[in-house]
Amino acid sequence: MKIVIVGNYNEKKAGANFYATVRKLANGFTRNGHAVLSYSDRDIARSASAWGFGRAGVRKANRQLVDVCRDFRPDLIVSMHADQIANDTLREIRGLLPGLRIAAVNLDPIFLPENPPRIRRLADVADITFITTAGETLAQFATPSHRVAFIPNPADRSIETLECFAHENQSFDLLCTIGSEKGTPWRANAMRALKAAVPEARYGFFGIDGQGPVFGAAYFDAIANASMGLNLNRSDDDYLYSSDRLAQFAGNGLLVFVERTSGYGDLFGEDEFAFYEGPGELAEKLRHFLAHDGERQTVAQKGHAKYHALFNERIVARFIAEATFGTHKAADYAWPTNVYGG
Repeated sequence: MKIVIVGNYNEKKAGANFYATVRKLANGFTRNGHAVLSYSDRDIARSASAWGFGRAGVRKANRQLVDVCRDFRPDLIVSMHADQIANDTLREIRGLLPGLRIAAVNLDPIFLPENPPRIRRLADVADITFITTAGETLAQFATPSHRVAFIPNPADRSIETLECFAHENQSFDLLCTIGSEKGTPWRANAMRALKAAVPEARYGFFGIDGQGPVFGAAYFDAIANASMGLNLNRSDDDYLYSSDRLAQFAGNGLLVFVERTSGYGDLFGEDEFAFYEGPGELAEKLRHFLAHDGERQTVAQKGHAKYHALFNERIVARFIAEATFGTHKAADYAWPTNVYGG
């Protein structure tokens, strides 16, 4: 099958987002035997405008995508936060390629006010949308002509290459990274409260208290220098939602602390993740693993192995392809494969 993946490859960051999900899925489709063409709508729009962005650049990105699809003739377009591409452009491409299927991938939490309108905009032209939240809440985005399903954040062994479980005496006992505390001050407060409750731990907390966020190779350096990671999402009340931090932490072999309300206890055991409920249990478990580093390594290794086994880039890409064309079998996947609508 021929696939065009349209998304933000963020070339302006000069490779700093090498671990982005759009790149992992491109790898997954390719490793599954498909011919993949990557199209970075924002980079093309930026390069076509003297001011970095503008109507001329956006028109160029849309026009060029039509030309690319006319020449490449894909069977499937995967749109991943391709905000510069208009619905009319996708309709035009459908007119050129009557058998074309269009899948949207949305990695943002659905509780962000700005995200549901994005999902509904593409619902007008996409056959199916994949969202990193599971459960009945997805039904709100389904229509008779548009289906919705869950996907986990994929890990990729060619990207998540670290094996932190194999090492001792890292610089940080616990790593937690957020962009900043501006939008979710409660996360920064939770991090400070944990430091106060367990002062003996060595913390790599980025994005708070003057310690800026980390990206690119510096981010992976921080992971390499840690033994455990706190997967602190903006909310843990939506079933199986997580940012891609979970894939990066578990995929690189950290022992990952995961809030029980996230629902990941349905897929992973207590011997694979460090599950907790509330700040008291979080502090208690952190103290436990500080005192039992061998157990930390064992649990982290099991979590790492299972995450790569269940949620690797090839399996997630295969589900996207099969669910889009209606050929997937629930027994082949570890996560909820309910498809709503259609």
